[in-house]
Amino acid sequence: MNWNLALPVLFLLLAAVLFAMGRRRPGGGLFRQALPQLLLLFLLSAAAALLHGGWLGALAYAPRLRFFLWLLFWFFLLVLAVKVVAYFIFDYLVQGKQGVRYPKLIKDVVVFILFVAGVLLILKYYLGQPVSGLLASTAVLTVVIGFALQDVLGNLFSGIVLNFEDAFKIGDWVRVGEREGRVEQFGWRSFKVRTVDRELIVIPNQSAAKAEVLIYGAGRQPVALKVQVAAGYGDSPDRVGEAVLSALAAMPDVRAEPPPVVYLSGFGDSSLNYTAKFWVDDYERHAPIASDARRRIWYAFRRGGIEIPFPKRDVTMKTERAAGLPRGELEAGLRRNGVLAALGDAEFQALLPGVEQRVYGAGETVIREGEAGDHFHHIHSGAARVLKEGQVVARLGPGDFFGEISLVTGDPTNATVVAERECLLLSFSRERFKAVVDMSEAVARSLAEVITRRQEETRDFSARNRPADAAALRKDSDNLLRRILKYFGGKK
Repeated sequence: MNWNLALPVLFLLLAAVLFAMGRRRPGGGLFRQALPQLLLLFLLSAAAALLHGGWLGALAYAPRLRFFLWLLFWFFLLVLAVKVVAYFIFDYLVQGKQGVRYPKLIKDVVVFILFVAGVLLILKYYLGQPVSGLLASTAVLTVVIGFALQDVLGNLFSGIVLNFEDAFKIGDWVRVGEREGRVEQFGWRSFKVRTVDRELIVIPNQSAAKAEVLIYGAGRQPVALKVQVAAGYGDSPDRVGEAVLSALAAMPDVRAEPPPVVYLSGFGDSSLNYTAKFWVDDYERHAPIASDARRRIWYAFRRGGIEIPFPKRDVTMKTERAAGLPRGELEAGLRRNGVLAALGDAEFQALLPGVEQRVYGAGETVIREGEAGDHFHHIHSGAARVLKEGQVVARLGPGDFFGEISLVTGDPTNATVVAERECLLLSFSRERFKAVVDMSEAVARSLAEVITRRQEETRDFSARNRPADAAALRKDSDNLLRRILKYFGGKK
């Protein structure tokens, strides 16, 4: 067989095989990487075959030209072989079969070592050069280059040490000095970090090897965040701590384990200073999570009447804005409430002083399904959603109300209500309602009719959005009337 003619055919067949394999892999696989070398090897082997015989082979410069063609052939064959070996080891075995993400630097080092070894083999077996003599003659040059490139080599070896040490990996969130971000890539000289603002920072390997590196969530562990909170001296630490913990417990991004904690961290000039510590899984979102925690704590303090003190340096007289709604607006809003419309004017006026104005932020839970409900709530502004077993069954807006079943029967709440956007609720307690309202059968019947009609509206909404449990929702007006009279001990 004439190998000079067989080699070009062999490379064409190899290109066809790699093309067929690459069609089944995204990006073309090895075929796309090896195509330039395959085309060059085909052309070089074909040219060498033409110069091997015939009238071209008889030319005076044909032997020297063949020598250089075969030198290029072996060089590009080495490049192809190194690519195939690196692809098989890293892309096929390590990443494809084992599912392990490898640093690019490790692959580059292996490719470099294989390439140097191949060049030395070409020098020894094709060019006939003694490799030992070549290495000895370049020793002085190596020392000079080493001194000139000591920073580059320092970064190179630091990168190798960082990769083999496995201190941090691609995807970890790290802090080096004043810079922090997620590790995206390791290189020969440096590694790249993407900040929370999507900026790309290039950090020299040597800097990371010498500096203290803080790894957030090492080994995929949760990360602790701390939020500073101040409250007035008139509010007890236990009461403040309960308000903060209740606000954090309702946040979906805060882990239940380890549980959040609140520390009394100091006595300020005008406030008691607290530190709220809680754990999250995704440190990349630490800024919005901490902001949401402060927002929810503010709403919890506002509802609980806990003061957030601040320095007061005003020297001019001014009229303070009245807290809450004016009485006229408050009365007009509650007059439109279907449940309260059944009350007499005297009872309605007696109920007004006990009305509380509560503000809830988006995402906060007002009442929870199955808990003992002790307040009736009227939505003055904002929006909320009603959930049963985690599914939305109704949406409420200004003028709507909830908590009426607990108000008139004392039963636990049968649904969860969560604020969709900031809500101002007008609320009063069950005890206040029982103390003020003289529950006659006429009033009880009016209340039963309003509440039953409200349940029917909720059942219609539920039927459009999820399969309804009709048996659980069907309570007719007469049954509810008897329950109201029994709870209040009403009279005919």
